[in-house]
Amino acid sequence: MKNKAIKLTIISITLFVISIGCAATTPVATDSWREYFKPGRTKEEITKEFNLYRGKWWNYYTRGRWYAEGGFYEEAIGDFKKAIEIRSKDRRAARSYGLHFWDYFGHRELGIAFYELKQYEQAKQELETSLATADSARAKFYLNKCNEEILKTTKADQLPPHIKVTSHTDGEIVNTPVVNLSGTVMDDYFVRDVTIQGQRQFIELAEKDLKFTEKVNLGIGENTLNLVSTDLIGKIAQLKFKLTLDMRPPFIYLDDIEVQRKNGKNVAIVKGTVTDDYGIRSFSINDTTVQHAQNKEVHFEQEIVLAEGNKISFRVTDIAGNETNGEQKVTVKASLWPEDKWNEIKFTHNTTINKPVLLAATRLNGSLINTFLASLTADVSGTNKNKREKTTQNKGEDISAPIIRSGIKSCIVYDKNFFFSGEAHDDNGIEKLFVNQEAIDIRPGKHVFFNYFLKLNDGKNTITVKAIDAEGNEAQLSPIEVEKKTFELFDTEARFTISLLPLRTFSEESRYSVALLPLQSSMTNKGISAERLYAKLLNAFDEDPKRFNFVERDQAKLLEILKEQKISNSELASPDTAIKIGKIQAAEGMLFGSVEEDDKGINVTLRLVDTETTQILANTDVYDEDKSNKNIDWLMYGLTLKMKQQFPMAQGDVIHVSGKGFHINVGANHGLSVGMKLLVFREINLGNFRIKEPVDVIARIVQVQPDTSFVKITSVKDSENIANNDMVITK
Repeated sequence: MKNKAIKLTIISITLFVISIGCAATTPVATDSWREYFKPGRTKEEITKEFNLYRGKWWNYYTRGRWYAEGGFYEEAIGDFKKAIEIRSKDRRAARSYGLHFWDYFGHRELGIAFYELKQYEQAKQELETSLATADSARAKFYLNKCNEEILKTTKADQLPPHIKVTSHTDGEIVNTPVVNLSGTVMDDYFVRDVTIQGQRQFIELAEKDLKFTEKVNLGIGENTLNLVSTDLIGKIAQLKFKLTLDMRPPFIYLDDIEVQRKNGKNVAIVKGTVTDDYGIRSFSINDTTVQHAQNKEVHFEQEIVLAEGNKISFRVTDIAGNETNGEQKVTVKASLWPEDKWNEIKFTHNTTINKPVLLAATRLNGSLINTFLASLTADVSGTNKNKREKTTQNKGEDISAPIIRSGIKSCIVYDKNFFFSGEAHDDNGIEKLFVNQEAIDIRPGKHVFFNYFLKLNDGKNTITVKAIDAEGNEAQLSPIEVEKKTFELFDTEARFTISLLPLRTFSEESRYSVALLPLQSSMTNKGISAERLYAKLLNAFDEDPKRFNFVERDQAKLLEILKEQKISNSELASPDTAIKIGKIQAAEGMLFGSVEEDDKGINVTLRLVDTETTQILANTDVYDEDKSNKNIDWLMYGLTLKMKQQFPMAQGDVIHVSGKGFHINVGANHGLSVGMKLLVFREINLGNFRIKEPVDVIARIVQVQPDTSFVKITSVKDSENIANNDMVITK
């Protein structure tokens, strides 16, 4: 009994050790058929030299790749079929035995062999079967070629693609300098390429309907966007699409207000004009809609019943959606001067004896002031009577500066686009308005309400507003300082820190070398150096949208670490190697992969592993036959784009706090997956500033639903520091 217990204990411990070992890393293909490949062999030599061992699926798969590489497709088809009989589904990291894993694509390679024999329908069927269980760029590439050959043979494709923009209408007027242009390209069979404003969309698999989304920069005024699409057999469609950028809000010119008593109420008769470069969509006074046509200039005269406080509010929106609003408090005298500015108003009038008369702190409107001035001139002696009579009819000279008001305050902002509103007033009319010494195009008016759009530079920006009236009097607001910062969310330091291992490469002679190829300036089959490919990949990661923070970009330093650790080329595609080097570099994640190149094409695979949890966070690849320098750049861009799509920068909010974690309102549909780290921010008021302050927690996603996720806090004992409506973003 005792011996039995000891045996059980030993078995339990053994199983525990095995389970720990198996859980060390997420399964990743560590074996490759190329490790056993001997190029230049005849069909007979392959049959003789290759040892099938016990005839496992990976044995048949490897020999099938040998045959196919040598151009012996009939023999390759036989081996791939045998491999599929044993293991029916294509899969990345398919386990063979122990901790050995293969990237197994039996159906894909069978389809490619059929394609080479011009058996296109059978090839198409196998390639579609492969893609149904395992995504691979090589399968998509050959499926495109199959469909192209079938269409050429049947001549079924008769029509060019049709491009339809769904996000906007042709000729639409918008108010944002960057628009997300989206739509669909449809074809009677397969759409292959879509280009928007010269920017080619990264499309691997041609489909009947392809959706597109592209951020397009617009200039002020009319923009003609060029969209081009090509189908599989080369038919081209082109669409010229116009969008007009209008970022200047409408202007409100308040010319006169007359207050009357009607039915025991104060009623204001408001007169003025609203103008816009492209047309007025809506206009209201005190929530009363003013009927008008969608013209560029609208004159209005509206009766408004004054509520308590005698305030009149205005709101006008143009066709693009820009809005200007303002508020005016009137007195029973119905002067347009703001009530709190009466004591600052001064008028002068030069009498016949050239002595100015000052009027201040009065509640006289313009006509009463002129009457008063006329009475003064009437007291002058009878000499120069004709001149005196002429003078009494002139209005008083205005030496008072205009009044400017704006809600703008010194603040910190994170958006480079800054809007602020203001108003300028003068009884004789505002002639000119300036923002930062740049003139705003206005028509003269007694009371001008305006909104202004300003592009901020990084750092501190000083904003000045100046108004000049008809007499040349000037007024200027005190300079306002607005600081434009980059929100921590987008700072490089806040992104996921990673490093990129040199890609595992196969040499021309043997397709495999145990040496560290980058140190030997090795070449892939057609002369693409590993160093150059590495540099192209780093450059591609710098393209927008930026996602990662590379802790080390100097390949020479990285190679020194690999040399010190005695890492060979064969170990570069191992997650264990990536984790080891990542911890040395204090990187949160490591990118690693391999490049396979032969006479027909190049296949680059890239994976992202979390150095803390050892979980594979993303796994993707690209393939093409075109190995020109320009197309290699394009492939590397596509590879990094696919990596960013699998590991996106997503933003959401906390919707419920629960125990040692919390729920957020983003999930799988937003690209989130288990294992992703989150940063947490909270908006707080700090004087005149509203800032986003980081919350000191470390959190990881542990459960993912389509539109929600549950996040576990790993840095503190509980979720005391988390509150509903806190903002979260993937690190």
